[in-house]
Amino acid sequence: MKLYFKTVVFILLLIGSAFWINIHFSGVAVSEAMSAQIADSAAAAAGDLAPAFQKAFLSGKELDGIKALHAFSQKTGSVFAGLAATDGTVLAHTNVALTGTRLADPLMLKGLRTGAPHFRRLFHNGEEIVETVIPLPRQKGSSGEELLFQGPDAPGENAGFLRAGLPLTPARKAEKDITFKLLILAVLIAAAATALSTFFASVILRQVYLLKEGIRKVREGNYDFSVPVISRDELGEVAVSFNKLSRGLSETTVSKEYLDSVLESMPDPLLITDEAGNILKGNRAAAEFSGYDFLPPGSRNLRELLEPQTEGAAEPFALLSWGGHIKELDLWFKARDGKRLPVMLSAAFIGGAGGRQVVSVLKDTAQHKESEARMAQYLKEVETVNSELDAFAHTVSHDLKEPLRGIEMFSAMLLSDFGAKLDPQAGDYLSRVVKASGRMRRLIDDLLSYARVARVRNPYEYASTARLAEEAVAGLSVLIEERKAVVKVSGDLPEIFCDPVKIRQFFQNLVSNAVKYNDKPAPEIEISAERFGEYYWKFLVRDNGIGVPSQYFEEIFRMFKRLHSRQEYGGGTGAGLAIAKKIVEEHSGRIWVESEEGKGSVFYALIPADLSKKP
Repeated sequence: MKLYFKTVVFILLLIGSAFWINIHFSGVAVSEAMSAQIADSAAAAAGDLAPAFQKAFLSGKELDGIKALHAFSQKTGSVFAGLAATDGTVLAHTNVALTGTRLADPLMLKGLRTGAPHFRRLFHNGEEIVETVIPLPRQKGSSGEELLFQGPDAPGENAGFLRAGLPLTPARKAEKDITFKLLILAVLIAAAATALSTFFASVILRQVYLLKEGIRKVREGNYDFSVPVISRDELGEVAVSFNKLSRGLSETTVSKEYLDSVLESMPDPLLITDEAGNILKGNRAAAEFSGYDFLPPGSRNLRELLEPQTEGAAEPFALLSWGGHIKELDLWFKARDGKRLPVMLSAAFIGGAGGRQVVSVLKDTAQHKESEARMAQYLKEVETVNSELDAFAHTVSHDLKEPLRGIEMFSAMLLSDFGAKLDPQAGDYLSRVVKASGRMRRLIDDLLSYARVARVRNPYEYASTARLAEEAVAGLSVLIEERKAVVKVSGDLPEIFCDPVKIRQFFQNLVSNAVKYNDKPAPEIEISAERFGEYYWKFLVRDNGIGVPSQYFEEIFRMFKRLHSRQEYGGGTGAGLAIAKKIVEEHSGRIWVESEEGKGSVFYALIPADLSKKP
């Protein structure tokens, strides 16, 4: 049933109920009023005949009572009438058979108990009458035979009660006229209320009809449709919310045709199945890859077309049920021509409970597996070449360093044993040979150290950088004592996930560089660290050395790059900072310097706290 008709029926039921209640209680009220009016008229007539009634009570004679009752009946047209004492005993009655009996019906008992007039409606010999009990007060004072009748609220005791049955026939016509007029009025009010209610229901529900039309438009794909807001009540607020929702949908939702075109244009096979694996839809790439057309929907089952590549592996749809999705699971796919094709499956549920479907994307891994095989072969060849290069480098370094050591040793022996016999120029030549041989040997060692940074892979572990820095400083104790340098290692250096051997070498190279390139009587070096963002630590190595000109901030990290002559500042090869940079970059960090000539330098290294958690 439509909401409008439900509303109208509900309103009609309310109006009908109100109509019935109004007619019923109006009729009751009219009847009660007419009965009260008849009873009041009888009480007034009794008041007029009070002396006659008082005489009957005083004499106690039935004849006096009959006379008074006869006069009352002529005055009121009563059907019956009777006089009763204060205990309910009938002194006189128009029905003489009741004389001397005791009235004990509820109406009489009520009058005896309260001493007030009461009435009720009932049927007597097939005729509806008003039966009333009227108290007759006793006269106060001594005025002889005369008795004045007083109302029910007058002071004094009752002499007795008048019991009478009064006809309703004269009042029935007036009662029916009043009831009919009330009925007509109620009908008119009900009709007007019905008309107004249906009108207001249609006005109120018009917003609902507009919302219904808006929902139909959205269901058809028209997301730009806006519902007119015709009221500012709750329904109007719903209409405003609907318009906001439709605007949001128009901005974020694409049409079914567009989605279908996207699915069809995907280069990878895509299949949509039910939870049992029955294929409901496949895109063009899936048809070309497998050879099936997947028609009619449900004619193929994906469970039957997939099998694990590893014996004993879990069935794909079982994994999907456990985890809710599958990501890059290696499987075999049975094509229509009987071939088993290697694929990588990714799948997930879509839709709500009870109507879920599965979207599966297959990726052809045949070429990928060939590439993996070639890559494995290349890696094996690279490992072989690296191994050969490593052996070659050690052999070459040994073969190069051996004659260099001979040249250096024999040249030194000549200078030591025959230096006094040689002329000054020959001695100078031999000194140059000794120095050149030593420099060549150091260059070979530094070159091998630089190559070893990238070639040698030590295990990564959580290590205290404070401990590693202290070990690096201890390894340079001779140089530090010789230069009377002071090296401070901060106690709050962090623990990081790193190659501890190379980080130790990183600190050693920077401290050695800071001590060498320092013209102060007592070099001062400070190693500290501070948190940088959520994932990094920034290490600082600060010195009071000679500083670096700004144009060389980048060049000093190049291999064998020196800014001074070979004789100055210890005659290093210029490989220390290049090796330090290589170590930091291997830990996915970066290194830079800030310096001012004559005032020292600060080397910064940004290193992840934990490479396994690096973003």
